[in-house]
Amino acid sequence: MHDPTPPTTAPSTAPAIGRRGFLTAAALALGGLTGALQLGPGAAPARAEDAHAVLRALWTDILTGGSIDPADDTYATALTGLSTTATDLWNSLAADATAGSLWPGLTLGTPANMTASCKQLASMATAYATAGTTATDGSGRTLYGNAQLGAAVVSGLDFVRTQVYNADTAESGNWWEWEIGSPVALTNAAVLVRPLLSSAQLAELLAAVDHFVPDPTLNKYGTSRSTSTGANRVDLCQVVAVRGILGGDDERVATAVAALSDVFPYVTSGDGLYADGSFVQHTCIPYTGTYGMVLLRGLAALFQLLDGSTWEITDASAAHVHTSVDTAFRPWMWNGLCMDAVRGRAVSRVAETDFYDGNLVIQSVLRAAESAGTATQAAHFRSLAKGWITRGEDYAPFAGTATVAGIALARPVLDDASVTPAEEAGGHLQFPAMDRAVHRGDGWAFALSLSSARIARYESINGENLHGWHTGDGMGYLYLASDPGHFTDGYWPTADPYRLPGTTVDTLALADAAGTGTRSAATWVGGASLSGTYGCLGMDFRQYGSTLTARKSWFFLDDSVVCLGAGIGGGSGAEVVTTVENRNLHADGANVLTVDGTAQPATTGWASTLQVDSWAHLEDVGGYLFPDGATVQAARTARTGAWSDINTVSGTTDTLTRRYLSLCLSHGTAPSSDAYAYVLLPGFSKARTAARAAAPTVTVLARTASVQAVRDTASGVIAANFFAAGSAGGITVSAPCSVITRQAQGQLVVGVSDPSRTASTVTVQLALGGDLVSADDGITVTRSTPGATLVVDLSGGAGATREAVFTLTSAVLAPVADGYVRDGSYAATGYGSATTLVVKNASGSGYTRQSYLTFDTSPVLGAISAATLSVYGYVSDSGGDTTTVAAHAVADPGWTESALTWDTRPALGDVLSSAVATTTKSSLLFDVTAQVGPALGGTVCVALAEESAGLAVILNSRENTANPPTLVLTVDGS
Repeated sequence: MHDPTPPTTAPSTAPAIGRRGFLTAAALALGGLTGALQLGPGAAPARAEDAHAVLRALWTDILTGGSIDPADDTYATALTGLSTTATDLWNSLAADATAGSLWPGLTLGTPANMTASCKQLASMATAYATAGTTATDGSGRTLYGNAQLGAAVVSGLDFVRTQVYNADTAESGNWWEWEIGSPVALTNAAVLVRPLLSSAQLAELLAAVDHFVPDPTLNKYGTSRSTSTGANRVDLCQVVAVRGILGGDDERVATAVAALSDVFPYVTSGDGLYADGSFVQHTCIPYTGTYGMVLLRGLAALFQLLDGSTWEITDASAAHVHTSVDTAFRPWMWNGLCMDAVRGRAVSRVAETDFYDGNLVIQSVLRAAESAGTATQAAHFRSLAKGWITRGEDYAPFAGTATVAGIALARPVLDDASVTPAEEAGGHLQFPAMDRAVHRGDGWAFALSLSSARIARYESINGENLHGWHTGDGMGYLYLASDPGHFTDGYWPTADPYRLPGTTVDTLALADAAGTGTRSAATWVGGASLSGTYGCLGMDFRQYGSTLTARKSWFFLDDSVVCLGAGIGGGSGAEVVTTVENRNLHADGANVLTVDGTAQPATTGWASTLQVDSWAHLEDVGGYLFPDGATVQAARTARTGAWSDINTVSGTTDTLTRRYLSLCLSHGTAPSSDAYAYVLLPGFSKARTAARAAAPTVTVLARTASVQAVRDTASGVIAANFFAAGSAGGITVSAPCSVITRQAQGQLVVGVSDPSRTASTVTVQLALGGDLVSADDGITVTRSTPGATLVVDLSGGAGATREAVFTLTSAVLAPVADGYVRDGSYAATGYGSATTLVVKNASGSGYTRQSYLTFDTSPVLGAISAATLSVYGYVSDSGGDTTTVAAHAVADPGWTESALTWDTRPALGDVLSSAVATTTKSSLLFDVTAQVGPALGGTVCVALAEESAGLAVILNSRENTANPPTLVLTVDGS
């Protein structure tokens, strides 16, 4: 498991020396180094040709930063911090065999205290081995190479070993403390002071490590061993490898290298890296930012340590680790921080902020550059790191938070003008294997956290993250360049855990850690995306501890996120709430809330139920559109909490108070099929929000428990989440799936996925089509124009999107309503459900009939050059065999099939065109371009009638499965 407290030293190195060049340089410098470390009695000087000694020297530099210039002000803060920590620890060191402690209050019999003590010894050893460290207690002592400090570390190592960490002791409590936490710190400390250790001391320490970590492929849970995985495997391999170079043991180093091979291949379930960029630990927890970072950090250090040595890692799959920098880690970095959506229970650690873990990712990427596969890849990694450091420095200066070793990694990159800082990543990325997505716009990023039958709602273990109940229930994390500290600044101990943005929650009270590690029974969680630009995700939501269920969707566009929900029902009897916003305004924020143009009170404690007609805006955050209007519960609250409320291990008891502005939609205490719709406009000004509300680009096409769909004229995107077979937006599917399309630059791009991962194939019929340009494996196009039909093989897709591209040339639309009317005694009778349409102009009352057809043209975004109505029928009249039918424009498309009669029919407009019907069944074609073109994107209506006395014509209606009416559009693809 991931270290519950921040590590005292992050692996780093002096980057001025190349990977292989270091081996030679280390050998040449080894004699001087061992002399400076003042060898203790019984310690033999290492030989320059000793391969293990070379690696120990390299590991020392990885831990300390190597040959830094202590006079360089860049290191001042880090050196002072390390010096102060080491000085305080040295001065307070008080070995007490009776109490079984090295420091008061840290009884070694408690595994967590044992690890803490080992880490503190490692901090002292790091100061001892780091150039430029000086005591900060006024004594004037130099810590670097100080014999007394080194001796204190050695004595401390002996004390820990004799008291508890030895081959005669059995593990108790958390296995991690014995097999990773303590031995990582002990072996690092021992490397740093090895010349001071006698042969006997070293042998006993190595025997203890061998006792607790005999095989890195296994870790212990209680009394039974299990196969180690992911970051834990890497940490165990590091323990064994460093133990090997400490003792000059070839076999131990080889064992560690061999065991690493299991973490390199992509996994398809459980712990590890996935091909889609996901990282999972503890079977079902998204953990890119913590365990994933530990894996990357550890592997990058081991790659560098072993490169060019006898034990160099040559497994071809190891390249996946370097590839993961872009696929797994870069997406979750934002201006130097690592997003909380993938940091698991670490969000509850007061000292481990998003910037802290971001710093460790940056250092890991810089180190990965040392072992990159190509010079181009190495340069790219350094460019990424430089971009993150420079963009984040205004809020969390890298030099002020990184270790000496971390700064030593970054300094030459920052000073090198030839290294261009990489821009923040853009676009949209989905991670089906861990139910996560991240979307970036101009100056903002939005992360989405879901859960399913595959991924747990959240994790709370070891007393951490006690109130993370709803973080996996659709929480949206909005990051703004103007407010990078939103989640860092006391958010988790003060935010209302029942009202997290994006969630729909039954607010029944939950006990600490309730539901931790649990998974929903729902499989339909995920969605489709288009080439890293746009996406749609959905969630069949089922709440832990409640009967509440809902179907939720998020649609990610250029400058907005559309949020829909439907089928909201059940619950415990407590209020059910969808939270649109709950923004941390920090200690004294009074950001103005404007609703439909009217500023609301800025007084803390204000709360009101507002009838919002169209829009709201929160100063310095963004806008919110409500397409159908909404009743919004708005409130300004001052919330007080302590880190200890959510973390009993490392949480401080100091109280914090932060102001919040919340916007919530109440569904009452017993909702039944309730729904919502809102649009997030991150970073929008008030004026821009009002303008978008007046001229919205997004239309909600469907919002039911079966299908949720939107259309965006700005991007050309139409997307739909189908929780069941159905139709929306010109998309018809044969089974549950997610579909997203985009019309742009004369092309139609289509993405299809199966979030449930249960379908083998799905047939997708599209109103639009054209010539096939390309298609991913698994897509068979059975028709491309007019309209397109795709049979998509989704088996084995693991929720990934299959994509196809067409030229955009045509569209075929079915009527959304049709029916005919009859005069005379039938004037009040409707024929909207009939399988036929009838047209006739007769002189006698009761014999004249007219037909009406309505089409939804919203599937077409852009322009058309032609529109043709096609109806299939024939003359059925004893009076003759040929007659002319005219198509009329109809201005009012608002009729319904059930209400359409002669008496209620809309008036006929101008004749658009005509066609001749005969007794032979055939398609009658009418040019209706003049009617459709101006109304494109909306609903259009056409009526069929005879201008003069004629014959009865029988036509197939939309209810007829054979040859129903269609409107065929020629799309202007320019």
